Amino acid sequence: MPDPDKMQDALERIVEWGVAYPVTMFPEPDWPKVARVLHAAGLSLDSVTAANMRHIVTEIAKIARKGLE
Repeated sequence: MPDPDKMQDALERIVEWGVAYPVTMFPEPDWPKVARVLHAAGLSLDSVTAANMRHIVTEIAKIARKGLE
């Protein structure tokens, strides 16, 4: 059975991740412009977005696993 304190700590860390990059500090970019700039450099917004989301989900899963130990 997971330790409730570890689970609470893990949930608190996940919540912290959820508020780490507020729109007030990091406004939403002009996505079509970003896609054009990336495309001009031989990259795609899809690949950058997928890599970023994969990183986020992987790190949140690590936090959750620690909470479930």
